[in-house]
Amino acid sequence: MSRYHDIEETDFWRGRGRYDDEEDDRFGRGRTSQPPSQAPQSEYRGDPGRSRHAISQQDRPHPPLPDQASCHDRRDSSRHDDYGRASQPSGYNAHSRAGPPSVAGSSRRPPPTAASSRAGGTDISESLERLALTSFYVRPGFGSTGKHLSVLSNFFQVRAIDKRAKIIYHYDVDIEPVKQRGENAKKPKGLLRAVWEQFCLEQQGNFVDGLAASAYDGRRNVFTPNKLPIADNSSQSFSVALAPDGIVHRAREGSSSDDENRRWNLALKLVAEVDLEYVMEFCRANKGPPSNEEQCLTGIMATNVLMRDFPSKTYAQVGATGNKFFSMAGAVAIPQGAVVCKGFMQSFRYSSSGLPMLNIDVGYSAFLADGPALEVIAKILDKSSSTGRARGGFGGPPGQTRVISELTALEIAIVKRTIRGMKFTVTHRNSPRLHTVLSVTLHPAEQITFEIQGREGGPGRNISIADYFREFHSVQVTKPRLPCIQYGKKAFIPLEFVRFEKWNSLPPTKLNADQTAEMIKVSAINPKDRALQVNHWRAELGHESQDKIRAWGLQVSKRMVQLEARILPPPRVLYGNRAQAIPNDGSWGLQGKLFFRNGKKPLMAWSVISFDKWTEEDEMHRYITYLCETLTAHGVDVRNRQPDCIGPIDPRGNDAVANALQQAARAAYRVGKCAPQLICCILPGRDAWLYEKIKKSSFNDLKGPVPTQCMQAAKIRAPRGIAAYTGNLVMKIQSKLGGLPHQIPIEDLPGMFKGKTMLLGGDLGLPPIKAGNENAPTVACTIATYNSDCDTYSAQIRLQEGRAEIISDLSSMIEEHLKIFHKHNGEYPERILIFRDGISEGQYAAALTYEHRAILKACARLQKNYRPRLLMCICAKRHNTRFFGRTEDVDRTGNLPSGLVVDRSVTHPYAFDFFLQAHAGRVGTARPTHYICLLDELPMTPDQLQQLVHSLCHSFTRCTKSVSLVPVCYIADLVCQKARIIVHEPGSTIAPSESSAGRSDARGSRRTGFSIDIMQVQKVLARNDELAEVAWWM
Repeated sequence: MSRYHDIEETDFWRGRGRYDDEEDDRFGRGRTSQPPSQAPQSEYRGDPGRSRHAISQQDRPHPPLPDQASCHDRRDSSRHDDYGRASQPSGYNAHSRAGPPSVAGSSRRPPPTAASSRAGGTDISESLERLALTSFYVRPGFGSTGKHLSVLSNFFQVRAIDKRAKIIYHYDVDIEPVKQRGENAKKPKGLLRAVWEQFCLEQQGNFVDGLAASAYDGRRNVFTPNKLPIADNSSQSFSVALAPDGIVHRAREGSSSDDENRRWNLALKLVAEVDLEYVMEFCRANKGPPSNEEQCLTGIMATNVLMRDFPSKTYAQVGATGNKFFSMAGAVAIPQGAVVCKGFMQSFRYSSSGLPMLNIDVGYSAFLADGPALEVIAKILDKSSSTGRARGGFGGPPGQTRVISELTALEIAIVKRTIRGMKFTVTHRNSPRLHTVLSVTLHPAEQITFEIQGREGGPGRNISIADYFREFHSVQVTKPRLPCIQYGKKAFIPLEFVRFEKWNSLPPTKLNADQTAEMIKVSAINPKDRALQVNHWRAELGHESQDKIRAWGLQVSKRMVQLEARILPPPRVLYGNRAQAIPNDGSWGLQGKLFFRNGKKPLMAWSVISFDKWTEEDEMHRYITYLCETLTAHGVDVRNRQPDCIGPIDPRGNDAVANALQQAARAAYRVGKCAPQLICCILPGRDAWLYEKIKKSSFNDLKGPVPTQCMQAAKIRAPRGIAAYTGNLVMKIQSKLGGLPHQIPIEDLPGMFKGKTMLLGGDLGLPPIKAGNENAPTVACTIATYNSDCDTYSAQIRLQEGRAEIISDLSSMIEEHLKIFHKHNGEYPERILIFRDGISEGQYAAALTYEHRAILKACARLQKNYRPRLLMCICAKRHNTRFFGRTEDVDRTGNLPSGLVVDRSVTHPYAFDFFLQAHAGRVGTARPTHYICLLDELPMTPDQLQQLVHSLCHSFTRCTKSVSLVPVCYIADLVCQKARIIVHEPGSTIAPSESSAGRSDARGSRRTGFSIDIMQVQKVLARNDELAEVAWWM
């Protein structure tokens, strides 16, 4: 038997059993703005009476949260789900003020954690807000079903060097400038760290040992194993001076008035003693949940600060969580001005292995290329770099960069979307100060004018931005027809004086299709290479050689943890005429099978549009004939086999998409004599703008919303792969016609009873975090089954304000779902199984408390004494847990097979959670989903719940493969995506209103303080009654 390459865990790969091993913002020195008549030394700010400073007062502190473990950004960076990031109890009051700030800088407030009875079959809604995670629902046991095997995971055990872990001293650090800068000014984290390092360098005597082993979080918290010589219950103040160059070294004697801007007051106060033995005890899980869980959580937070100390000084620390580190070494350029950098994340957390662990994973993240703005923007707009990884083709010389002298309105929109929120410095004067892009002007620098005061009391005059820089800064704007960057309310600067800094993160929402494809190519590494890289980073970090970790009395294992896993059996998949398929590694075939159930109507009222100039009418008819034959072969009743084919249409024309869809809808109605059932749209490529335009217009610009099916021109023209591509299309079309391609029998779904059970999924579509998007609404969606076999879904959609992770109008949404269930079954469900996505761990208690009550209220409104049994399970994908198998246990991609479940070692010591990889990993390393059961009134055994989720993952009806997420949550996410398209144009925001909060308009629309009609999407769907019977979101 061959070994699993060169990974260090040779005993594991040879089958010998278990091995147990003993952003920184720079110091800004901007000058006070002066009236233009006095020839200011800074760029125009439009408000001559105000001062702008880089130094500001500290944000209001929040209770601490242990480290987050997310390394990749998906959908939205505020959603986290790692069990190791338990919330700090709000009862922990180490500070005399509002408690220590979050290590991650999070603004979320975690729930209280007073002990209470755990969830069960009793009514617990009144006490849930007082529960800690350990008390939601204690693990009833471990699963045993399936094939047992041993796997490795990217966790490294952390043990105490001595028999007992040390006590760590927690100090509050208050750093304030000597010269106050105003109430709302911010103090950059990097600047605070520089002040702290300067302070440590200057101290002598009894302070040296304590500070040498200290770990500082960059805000308000310092942890050290050696007590500092500061009297208890008192604060000691120090004066710290930073050098003009911002480099940390011993301060010079004497100071000038300018030095006052760089002098700081630093105050230290002991606020708590943190016993790390509580963390060890928590992980042993042999005495029940600890009585002092807040000590355990603070210990985890403190150790995470320690583990970040060394890498934060060696690598670029990126993101608010503080646990992601990147290097420019080996960075790969991808299309349109972006680069992909390699790095790692590490997170200390508790586990059920008996010891806490350090989770290390490799990371890849996209960043905006640094350099002069004109060069970067030229790359952003350079379509020629969309192949060959932006290096002049595959292996060819670098391409020529476009020289830009002016931009069209469309190009300005593209640039604005990409660079908004990015950090930059100015080049027309010597200043290291960082600024943030708020927007890009629509007009060029030569056309933007403002009024300045006249010299010596003379009359005022208008001056353009270009002339202003020439007159007051003695610099010539050589490209006056280019727009300006706005970085303040009245602060603008021409593009040629801007230089983008390194480490400007590009979240997935800012990546186009070409960039995303290239990012996947770079970051999709197989399990073998991922395991090797994890071990490489563990060796590179060298925890055993870090003096501070040794001083804390901790030892990190050199080997990944080995643990027990199981492979669950697949369910049966039913088709028409009683045919069935047995999945093999999460996959089965469609050929020769009839769909399980057809919709109520045959396919009659439909039409086709080509938005691809090369796909003309003959080509459309040729493919539609093949599509109809494939539909018929799978049992779909196609009455109209020659739908009208429209186009080719140029989508860039004014209202071209809307006009084409209206023409197609009229053609479909003319033939079918009913509301159009489907409009097929042929796209020239992976164009996200056109896709969203079609989806938006099909709902908003027609008499009633019509389901659309988009298809790529290249796919329908290429003979190779056309059968598989068309097979996927016909499954989607069948769902959009109200049919069901396949079914998982309810007998293969443990805990489900025919006609008695409802599956419910919920998700939130949060607006992206970006400047100008503060008031954009969040899309809330719930999906629920309503037929007796639990295979047909209804959707409820609401808009809500802010970025809250709780579904505000859940009670009315559940009420609608229950009414639909009652309509089809004659009674309300006895069991409701809720799967919830989009909740970070800090919000588990709040979500369970509020949403549990909302469901019970909906039930009470419908029928007196109606009280179904509930199960609530959180589904978390955004974590960094990976599993690696022996050579004989993995598939050809190196991944473990579908059905992998792990409920030991890397799970929570007490809570009912497990990792399930229901899908087969086909690209890169498979990521399991983390399921956390917060409430189970049924109740279910671990084997039942794990098998239920695994079986449900085979019921997603638009593919013949199991999916990684339970379908009710998967579908809820799809509906959120479609609803966002319906509501917004790309980059749009909603202006706040002062007069509309909490009232209804004449039509009965419920509105909020942001003037959003929470029923907006639901009203759009109501314009076509037949949408309630079809899966339009597929």
